[in-house]
Amino acid sequence: MNAIHSLINQPSILKNLFHHLSDAVAIIQNVKGNMTFTYINATMKRVYSDLQGCALKYLYCEAKRNHIEETMERADYFRETLVESSDRSPNPFQISYAIQSLENREAYLLYIKMGSTQTMKLIEEKERQRVESESRYESVVETSPDSIFLHDEEDRIIYVNQAGVGLLGAEKAVELLGQDIKKFLYNEPYEDVRERLNTLLTGGYVKGPIERQLQRVDGSIIDVELHGGLVEYHQVKAVQTICRNISERRKQQHQLEEMAYHDQLTNIPNRRYFFEKLEDELKRVKHQDSIFALLFFDLDNFKHINDRYGHQIGDELLVIFTKRLNQGLRKTDTLSRLGGDEFVILLSDLADTNHPRQVADRMLGRVLQPIYLQGCEIEISVSIGVSIYPEHGVDQGELLTKADRALYKAKENGRSCVSVYTYGS
Repeated sequence: MNAIHSLINQPSILKNLFHHLSDAVAIIQNVKGNMTFTYINATMKRVYSDLQGCALKYLYCEAKRNHIEETMERADYFRETLVESSDRSPNPFQISYAIQSLENREAYLLYIKMGSTQTMKLIEEKERQRVESESRYESVVETSPDSIFLHDEEDRIIYVNQAGVGLLGAEKAVELLGQDIKKFLYNEPYEDVRERLNTLLTGGYVKGPIERQLQRVDGSIIDVELHGGLVEYHQVKAVQTICRNISERRKQQHQLEEMAYHDQLTNIPNRRYFFEKLEDELKRVKHQDSIFALLFFDLDNFKHINDRYGHQIGDELLVIFTKRLNQGLRKTDTLSRLGGDEFVILLSDLADTNHPRQVADRMLGRVLQPIYLQGCEIEISVSIGVSIYPEHGVDQGELLTKADRALYKAKENGRSCVSVYTYGS
């Protein structure tokens, strides 16, 4: 047994020495303060499952853990000797075992003789329970509407249910078995996926559900919700990933967001969107030497048009008016409907303070053209008020108030005109 001292850090030699023994052998070492199985031979794995990499404190209750730790303490006292465990319960291995101290309180050899009839019955019972358990597992997950994948420590898929086969667009499970699960996760770095899977494989916790995207066999992308956990399958540790397709839910969420931030009649951003956009713009320009402007638009006598031609004509007029305002705007500019016949344009990244007036004058010429609806020629008139950042204010309240004052100044000046805010007006 003294030779074991020099073999602890040589796993390939350990494997060759103990792997084919009919008795169960394991090495337990102190890993970052936790006594952990760092090696188990094939017999140990077959009888007691894959314990390699597992810490005692996560595997056993306090009473069973104490059973092992007390045997270790006696082994430290009788060094160079295989110390038999006590007969008291609860014994974590169910039969007598022996431990030898290899390094002072740092590493131990665990030995369990497996030749007795009692032991063989234990092995047969465990094998029967394992087969039954795996059979029950497969029968349950095969009927699950959720997609379920099992992948081993090398991230290879070792089991997938029929829902999972359909989710990834394969015809049969055999097409997916052996494939690297990471290749199906779209637009996420491999190292991030590996870190998450390693956390699960070492008994850690990953808060779920997490939302990701999967790339199917045909290359199409779907949105999914994932839950992960550690299981044992065919006597190996595996990550179980439960996957649910949420593409339709994401689509509905997107539609709701569109409705929340867009005007349903004109299909342009609404009041809520505008105020959030303005707040974002104010935060952005604080760190840059930049100019932007607000252009307030109000259709003159719109109530008169509604009363004379009806609300349907009025709505159609607003849609046409919106399209005219949109013409000539840059991608960086934002047109929003505040409500009724009130509109606003946010002009971003301006070269100088004269630019907003020039844009407003061009807009005025474009929108004052008559509109023809259902055989009627409708003359429209619009007033425009302008405020400029930072000349007229550096916060939302100042800029909105001054654009509004400029708008009413335009109405006082006879309407169908542009008014840029001036102090004292």
